[in-house]
Amino acid sequence: MLDQIAQDFGSTVAPVEWHVGSGYPLYNAEAHAKWYKYPPPYSGSYATPWLWMDGKSRGYNYNEWATLVAGQIRLPAAVSLFHVGTSYDPGMRTGEVRVECYNSGADTLNAALQIAITEDSLKYNAPNGDTIHNHTCRDYVPDPNGTPITLAPGETDTVIVPYAVDASWVESNLNLIVYLQNMTVQSDSSMPCYQGVSGGLLQLTGVKESELSAVRDLRVSVGPNPCRTGCAFELSGAAAHDARIAIYSPDGRLVSNVKMSGNRASWHRNGVSRGIYMYRLVSGTAFAQGKLVVVD
Repeated sequence: MLDQIAQDFGSTVAPVEWHVGSGYPLYNAEAHAKWYKYPPPYSGSYATPWLWMDGKSRGYNYNEWATLVAGQIRLPAAVSLFHVGTSYDPGMRTGEVRVECYNSGADTLNAALQIAITEDSLKYNAPNGDTIHNHTCRDYVPDPNGTPITLAPGETDTVIVPYAVDASWVESNLNLIVYLQNMTVQSDSSMPCYQGVSGGLLQLTGVKESELSAVRDLRVSVGPNPCRTGCAFELSGAAAHDARIAIYSPDGRLVSNVKMSGNRASWHRNGVSRGIYMYRLVSGTAFAQGKLVVVD
């Protein structure tokens, strides 16, 4: 069911599948610990399968899950998250998650940045008949408590968390799931999740694009930044020719391609909501990227 939901809703859903039975090969102790941070929802006990969606208990009837997800993703969020400089060294199998968090709401947020590493395409003949398992939790970084963060209204903060990849995990099947969650149990027994961002480990960290190299004489200036109605990009340096600029939203979606005119380009906001975005410029074999803050 999770596979179908992930396929139907694409980049708007980031599943983390917990295998919590210690007798099963895909069991993960940190997933079990995370499970037990929620109040027991089933007559004072825990049961599987069970869905927590954005930190709220949604029950064991998986035939209802897709409808619940469809309703939840229509709700606006006051938080933006974006990977900025997330890295991975395939030789050392270690990296650093670097996430920028922006609170566009009117209230101060006291939460924790949660980072889950999941793996797809795991083979195991489960009792329920499943033979291939996706979104399987491999690790919580640094642990199921996450990294505490406080964000005042309009404040931006960058959280940096190191991580490691076990030698038995297949890099191309790994995903980084990052979300901001209130770790205090609310009156409705929920632990609300405010926003998240996810993607493949190699996709997010740029290892797949290693053929691109940063060229020191390629320089990009952006202004104004923060911007309200739009901004201008100006390129300089010997490599600044035949360049392409793309702007991405906090959840990794392409917002727009910026048309170049010589070494200059203008971007108009055109209804884009406030938040933190990333621009990526490619010119030949050189690239440059940075953040663009949009305010009201």
